[in-house]
Amino acid sequence: MLYLIIESQNGEVYLNQTVSKGAIIATLLFVLAFYLTFYALRSIGIYKLAKTEGVKNAFIAFIPCIWMFTACKVIGKSRFFGFTIEKAAVWICVVFSIATLVPLIYDFLNYFPYVMYYLQGGEVSIISGNGIYIGTGNDFINLFDTQGVRVLLRFLLIFNYILRLAEIFITVSIYIALFRKFWPEHYILAAVLSFFGLFSIMVFAIRNRKAVDFNEYIRNRFYGAGYTPYGNYGRNGQNTDERGTPYYNNDNGEKEPFGEFNNRPDEPFSEFDNDKKNDDK
Repeated sequence: MLYLIIESQNGEVYLNQTVSKGAIIATLLFVLAFYLTFYALRSIGIYKLAKTEGVKNAFIAFIPCIWMFTACKVIGKSRFFGFTIEKAAVWICVVFSIATLVPLIYDFLNYFPYVMYYLQGGEVSIISGNGIYIGTGNDFINLFDTQGVRVLLRFLLIFNYILRLAEIFITVSIYIALFRKFWPEHYILAAVLSFFGLFSIMVFAIRNRKAVDFNEYIRNRFYGAGYTPYGNYGRNGQNTDERGTPYYNNDNGEKEPFGEFNNRPDEPFSEFDNDKKNDDK
């Protein structure tokens, strides 16, 4: 039997409920369906982007853990610790895969004995009070509860914290680089939502988009097409910007060393200044 017990920190019992096997199976099926849905969305999204970019062996996007390899190949030339993400794909994939497997091993060593005890007809109680832990009947013998396993669990726990930090850094870097390339208009929002578990939905949403040069996008977004910071020298015998305005000559015909900033485009948030002025009126 499986019991769910919820206690306060003072030991007061709020809930003591027997959990049926049907409820356990239904919960497991729901979790599995939820996971497979997100897994499919993520894999399809990365696979479609990989095919668009001409990445070889794009089907790797459907393989657990090493799907990150395909994602790195899709991103391509973005920098990561001095290397392009494409060239660092193998090492990124290795770190990400280990960071995924270590928690699974830790949970297996922690909870497998309780699961087997329950399947053999034993009584297991999930008790939530000061912490969350699993208690069992008096006849329970945990064959995994040895000094060696306890040392291994401590090591895995510490190692998992280190890997978790590395995984967070890698995934955030991947999210930012990927969405900068395929969804530059909202890449920060998409990266933040992905970090909080919506990466599958975000990457599926951009599966049919074409790659964009982010630097070119920024230039076109804020300065207009064709803008370069050096202007078009030689137009009509003058040093002019894209609009044909001389960089250096002022009203007296004298050169201004910072004249190019006199005609710079509006600030990207200047519309808020206009709203403020209207409110003041």
